[in-house]
Amino acid sequence: MTAASEDTEERASSEDAGSLREFARRLNLNAQRRARLNRLVMILWLTSLVILGIWVVIRGRDEFASMIDELRAARLSWVAIAVIIQGFMLIFSALSYKVILRRLGQTVPLQSMANAHLQRTAISSVTPGGGPASVYIFVRHCMKLGVPASDGFLTIAVRSIGVSITFVAVLIPGAAVGDSLPGAVISATGLGILAIGAIALFKGERDNWETPLKWTAKLPAWFATRLQDFILRFRDHGLKPVDLLWPIVLALMVRLTIVGVLWACLAALGEQISAQTMLTTYFASIVASTAIPLFGGAGAVEAVSILTLTQAGVPAEIAIGATLLWRLIDLWIPVAIGLVLHARQELPALKTSTEVEEPMPQHLPDSPYTT
Repeated sequence: MTAASEDTEERASSEDAGSLREFARRLNLNAQRRARLNRLVMILWLTSLVILGIWVVIRGRDEFASMIDELRAARLSWVAIAVIIQGFMLIFSALSYKVILRRLGQTVPLQSMANAHLQRTAISSVTPGGGPASVYIFVRHCMKLGVPASDGFLTIAVRSIGVSITFVAVLIPGAAVGDSLPGAVISATGLGILAIGAIALFKGERDNWETPLKWTAKLPAWFATRLQDFILRFRDHGLKPVDLLWPIVLALMVRLTIVGVLWACLAALGEQISAQTMLTTYFASIVASTAIPLFGGAGAVEAVSILTLTQAGVPAEIAIGATLLWRLIDLWIPVAIGLVLHARQELPALKTSTEVEEPMPQHLPDSPYTT
């Protein structure tokens, strides 16, 4: 969508034969038959989630057993502190959606955004390639609150930009720790990306985003289309670079709370480590989860985190216990809660599902850096 107008966008959307609504329209289904089809799809979706959830539990049964053993040995006061910090992470995540929607003229309850975030986390963690599915879940949640689908998609896109910027910001000091040449190259690349992004934002605000649109045209087609689509929506909604400030700040606070949970888990097992080791461990974990995004990076994140901690001098049994406790609080408990919330929301639709939803836009903004 190099220089796509709204007419082109609407035409492309109307030609999208892949959506359930378009399929239903072509078959000329009445409301009752369409509701029956929706219920069937919902049954298949929830069944697949249950099967995937069981598979994840079976696959990680040894890990879960180790988590229980370590939890028994941990100091409960520090475990409680870790849970409280995780609660703040959820609040910051919910706020990041809320402030963007408020800028778009939509008022939504904070609790509802927390609910939507937990569902997103669960779906993206247990579903292979679950990014688009988690976006769809969030947008449907917003639509039930009266928020247009286009605003829901733009909210995800703006938040993803903030998350990506903080990802690069964390990448720079994390890679710079130590004297390795690859680390220096990664840090320099990160600084270059931030500098180019800052220049693009500055020029975009001054020339109605024509410069960023020209720059993105030089990128690979699949990436250029998504980025240009975002820039056009960003511009058409009257957003400015300053509107990225709060999503960036809140995304950074989310990352800090994740590190805080790891710190509290180590303290629960009687271990205190330096800020440098904390940063290096977190840097290694996000690289692992980005490289292997399936099931929240399960297995990969634990392996690199334990390795990083032991290399920093943490005893192996404590490194293993703290990492497993960290993942229990930071990943598996939120995923379990999110799946329960998702089931509670969708199960009533199996009984009555005659509502006609607003059609979804064609493009699903997705980011590998979902937190």
